[in-house]
Amino acid sequence: MGWIIKGVGVVLLLAVALTVVALAMESLAQRRDAALYPPPGRMIAVDGRKMHLRCLGQGGPTVVLEAGGGNPALLAFPVQERVARVTRVCSYDRAGLGWSDPAPDGRTFEDRARELHALLAAAGEPGPYVLAGESFGGLVARTFTRLYPNEVAGLVLVDAAEEQFFFGKLAKFQAERGRAKAYALAARLGLTRWLIVHQPVQAGLPPGMSLEDRRRFAALFSRPAHMAALPQEVDAYELAPPEQRVAGGFGGLGDRPLAVIAHGRPFVGPQAWMEDGWSAGQARLAGLSTDSEMVVATQSGHAIAQTEPDLVADVIGRIVGKARVSLSSPVHGGGGPA
Repeated sequence: MGWIIKGVGVVLLLAVALTVVALAMESLAQRRDAALYPPPGRMIAVDGRKMHLRCLGQGGPTVVLEAGGGNPALLAFPVQERVARVTRVCSYDRAGLGWSDPAPDGRTFEDRARELHALLAAAGEPGPYVLAGESFGGLVARTFTRLYPNEVAGLVLVDAAEEQFFFGKLAKFQAERGRAKAYALAARLGLTRWLIVHQPVQAGLPPGMSLEDRRRFAALFSRPAHMAALPQEVDAYELAPPEQRVAGGFGGLGDRPLAVIAHGRPFVGPQAWMEDGWSAGQARLAGLSTDSEMVVATQSGHAIAQTEPDLVADVIGRIVGKARVSLSSPVHGGGGPA
């Protein structure tokens, strides 16, 4: 038995040593990242911390891209660069994500919408806006519309979260918080970085993403602040009051131009259960406005903005065109009641 105990001890020592080495290497990599990948946009002070905002193009109304849950604005850059050909367009990192500083726990969808409003004001990017929200970002965009109805001229919801669907399955979504903690441990050991760079499809990234973009995304996703922000995003659902947890609970959109882009390829793997009821939820979103259209991204799963940026940019361009007509009308009054 002595040799077995001794062997186990050696294995444990090796495991500890490898862990210490991995932690040290990842710490060095994160310090290197700060020099290699500075923020491409502006760092704007909001409530005593800095948020990253990147704006391109000219003209109005300004489009604001709201990323999916746990995603840095980096993933929206391909769409942003296409939309910039027709109008002003801004992407940003919510608190803790991407290049933005972290924020305390307990932040609601309303908190996030108010932070976005303060960020745009501090940056001198006036409305009215066309908001394009992807997944989780759809609820942030709709909250912004409810709080600031006269500043929103149109919306694009990209496979966006819908109340009846999400809150009806909230118990299953709680598992995402546990996964976020596992991601944090993997990131500290450098495993997340390796997976993103060397196995991008398994990491959920589009297959055509360049090596340099994968390295930049890995640098952002491995930041301790980013890891801490992931469970905070999941917590926002738990903090929503009961009246928001039903169809239309985040507010209607009146007669504002609205486009809903839904995925055409079903959820697979651990998320396959989400397919049941998803299409019905997207149809309910389309019913929030009297001037809406539904588009199906036939070549995409949930990550539509990453796999079909041309399609998303084209749809945003159509809504911008409609918003311009509405804003030029002498009877324009902010797009109708929210």
